[in-house]
Amino acid sequence: MENSFKSILKDEFISFMKFIALSVVDYKAYFYTLSGLDAFLNDEHLNVKKLDAQQIARWLNSFDVSLSTKKGKLSHIKRFSVYLSTLDVPSSLPELPRGTVDFKPYVFSTNEIAQIFDIADDYILTNPKARIRAEFPLLLRILYGCGLRLGEAVSLTWNDINLNEGIITIKIAKNQKQRIVPMSSELTRILSLYKKTSCFGVKDSCYLFIKNNGQCRSNVSYGNLFNEILYELGIKNPQTVKRNSRGPCLHSLRHTFAFHSLLKAESEGRSFMETVPFLSTYLGHAGLMETDKYLKASHELYTESHTVIANYTQDVFPKEV
Repeated sequence: MENSFKSILKDEFISFMKFIALSVVDYKAYFYTLSGLDAFLNDEHLNVKKLDAQQIARWLNSFDVSLSTKKGKLSHIKRFSVYLSTLDVPSSLPELPRGTVDFKPYVFSTNEIAQIFDIADDYILTNPKARIRAEFPLLLRILYGCGLRLGEAVSLTWNDINLNEGIITIKIAKNQKQRIVPMSSELTRILSLYKKTSCFGVKDSCYLFIKNNGQCRSNVSYGNLFNEILYELGIKNPQTVKRNSRGPCLHSLRHTFAFHSLLKAESEGRSFMETVPFLSTYLGHAGLMETDKYLKASHELYTESHTVIANYTQDVFPKEV
């Protein structure tokens, strides 16, 4: 962790993260935010120990993400700002404008999902010695089959997997919420085979997706691998994607899971009014409004289906004021 910070505030970042690691379960979220801010400050060649609102605003404005995401990052920085004040380091925070939620998740088509899996399954052939390429197909199936967040998936240990019952236990999640996630019989079967494979059959305390040093991999390493697939399929063009823009990414598999689940419920004659609360709980959302955002798919192939979902859910979710 110490080597991750380079700016003039690196000592303050390091000591703050040590404190957060002891007091916050989801401390990695703070690390991702603050390491990004540190890199920005380092690039700006900050030579005085301070943190002002203009610097933070410039950094936040470099991200092409939703307002709620920026507010989440700012909440982490706010706590760091309070810490700096105890050290007599000048610090101030910008105000973010209030706005409506305009985020529309990217939802993969069934054909795109099939193509993504096909390419991932063949990745090991391009580099048989790369363990990450052997792990990647399973990671994709867990993300799409269970709607997990990437951080939840890469943090899984075999102690969290009940292969007899087909259940995953998420112990560390967003909003400090633990939850039980049932798996399909096919995903349970694949996980069983994965564990029996000699190079993956490790102790129950070990991570499912593990580096040679025994630690779990970073989200970035898998994100880069997934981007290679998207670029190959023409879903994401490295020349046109904005810096720090989410767009189609691994988290889109979670959006796709949510949207496909509602479509499946509709096709089987189940009421959306009954399905949405269960889906919200399954995803580990803090409330129904968070689930509502996931269903505003922007993919043109789902225009008709999205209209059906919108008609059913217009009275399910409370209106924002």
